[in-house]
Amino acid sequence: MLDAATLLVLLVAVYGVGRRCVRAIPFVDGGEEAIFALGLGLGLLGYVTLALALLGILRLPVLASVLGCMAWLGRREAVSGVVRGLRATWRFASLAPGGARFAAALALALFGIECLLVMAPAVGGDQTKYQLVYPRLFAAAGGFVPTPWSFWGYMQYLGNMLFTAAFVLRGDVLARLVNVAFGVLATGAVFALGRRACGRTVGAWAALLFFAMPLTATLMVRAWVEMALTLYVVSATIGVLAWRQSGHRGWLALAAVMAGFAGGTKLMGVLAPALLGVVVLATAHARRRPVPALRTAIGFGLVAVLVASPCYLRNFVATGNPIFPFGYGLFGGRHWSGEAARGLDDYYAAYRQTQAERRGGGAYGSWRETLRFPWDATMAPYAFESSGRFAYDVGPFLLAFAPAVVLLRRDPRARILAGVGLAYGAIVVFGMWAHPRYVHPALVLLLIVAVAACRALGDAGPAARRAVAAVLAATALWQGMTALRVVAPLAPDSLRVALGRLSEDAFLRRHERRYALWDLVNREVPADGNVLVLAMIPHPYHLLRRFTLASPLEQGAIDYRRLATVADFTAALAPYGVTHVVREPEEERAAANPVGERVIRLWDALVAGAEKVADGPEGAVYRLPSHTRPAVAADGAAASASGS
Repeated sequence: MLDAATLLVLLVAVYGVGRRCVRAIPFVDGGEEAIFALGLGLGLLGYVTLALALLGILRLPVLASVLGCMAWLGRREAVSGVVRGLRATWRFASLAPGGARFAAALALALFGIECLLVMAPAVGGDQTKYQLVYPRLFAAAGGFVPTPWSFWGYMQYLGNMLFTAAFVLRGDVLARLVNVAFGVLATGAVFALGRRACGRTVGAWAALLFFAMPLTATLMVRAWVEMALTLYVVSATIGVLAWRQSGHRGWLALAAVMAGFAGGTKLMGVLAPALLGVVVLATAHARRRPVPALRTAIGFGLVAVLVASPCYLRNFVATGNPIFPFGYGLFGGRHWSGEAARGLDDYYAAYRQTQAERRGGGAYGSWRETLRFPWDATMAPYAFESSGRFAYDVGPFLLAFAPAVVLLRRDPRARILAGVGLAYGAIVVFGMWAHPRYVHPALVLLLIVAVAACRALGDAGPAARRAVAAVLAATALWQGMTALRVVAPLAPDSLRVALGRLSEDAFLRRHERRYALWDLVNREVPADGNVLVLAMIPHPYHLLRRFTLASPLEQGAIDYRRLATVADFTAALAPYGVTHVVREPEEERAAANPVGERVIRLWDALVAGAEKVADGPEGAVYRLPSHTRPAVAADGAAASASGS
């Protein structure tokens, strides 16, 4: 409960300063204002955390002082806004129609279970691979830790900086609660965008369907950044539509800031300022001469680039490549190579092929095959990840009703939503990675259009309106029940953890298969040890000792292509001061090792020459003999990372 209270205090602080920054914008109501104020305040906090980490002063007293200053700066705005929000909530609870209150109750029930899940320890997925791993390292070190042995340490953007701030303040529960907060804000943004584009009823249905979507539940209970990205993409779209409608330049500036936050949250997010910039240029060109229109679009783009740039500038300084490890052919980059880039591409291509076989087909090998993605995302979401059947389910509603956008072809706002959504999704699916998770912002824009198109079908008469309402209600109920199936497996034990009836250790032993090995390492390796993790896809989050990762896929500092013997391998490890070795249990081989069997032979040879100090059902811990132990370089402490 202390984490939830900390989150509320944090949100009030950033809300006040955010509201003070946007007080010149003519919002529709306090709810829309709160979405932008909180989004802006959280973005500013993320970049403040980045600055403190760069200065090496990311400590609790410093960050708490910053939050105190933010709270003081926006104290009047925060108090008046919270009071207004409480009054609006009371009015809704008292005066809203029964159907609306029932829908809100169902959403609150699902929300409560999602909050319950994040109260228990994090298990599985990318959150234990990198999303939470490096924020915790940075928080423990009080600043950035060089990770030449893994590029994930440099792919830490705006959302990860907020996770880092959460670790400084409390820990991983607060970090995942921040992600839940982004999910709630994104839901509010969907309502606000739907209302502006197609009316209040469309906004309400779209928000309900978005929140009840099983994919949304999956993204909310895990520490990923897609919810933050979706919030900023949707908010930027609201800003552009509001500017088109009112001509208020404050809306355009705010849209540019939100688009910049989208680009700063994830590399794919740079599509938001690019696509919305096209909308800005087209709109300005229709209203004025080409030169002023171009000036307006360039101004929008420059603001977005400036807001998005801090994390990319940090990567450029650290590696020589702002989008490290991508774009190696253009920018180069330390601790990486062209062979490493090709090997990683080959690995994930094979991984996608393996997953695609679960639906009885193959990976998308051509643009014609990729056209099947909408059907697969709807009817075979289990074929995108090794997860539960419904974890990435977006439901059939989009596939069924999005084509009805032709009914809205005369509405420029609907055309903008459909155009930006389709362009965003197509670029990601055809040019990056065809995965429901990566097109989440596009799904939201298309969902609003689909709801509006479905509602348009009800214009045929009273019977049609009743049928449309029944379809929307049944879809929301079905999706909500499916989302409950996504979160239900961990709910009982999460409740026991929250009530103190189940220890975190027992929870992890039940639900995180790697934990038994990490607990063994944490008990057997001394506090000053440094563990070399031998794994293709390491998940070291629950490892509380200093560690160095040796995956051939995620770094070029230990270049297995140029290592022939275990002596070469040992020499390559010299800068990192490794004292112990552990083999992380691998998943079933989802793809081939791009370097070949040389990696496995070197790992086996290193382990064979080491002393086994502990053994468990999931693996063993080895101590390197002193005569073969790599010498600790002068920067060894900085080159490795500590999980504690």
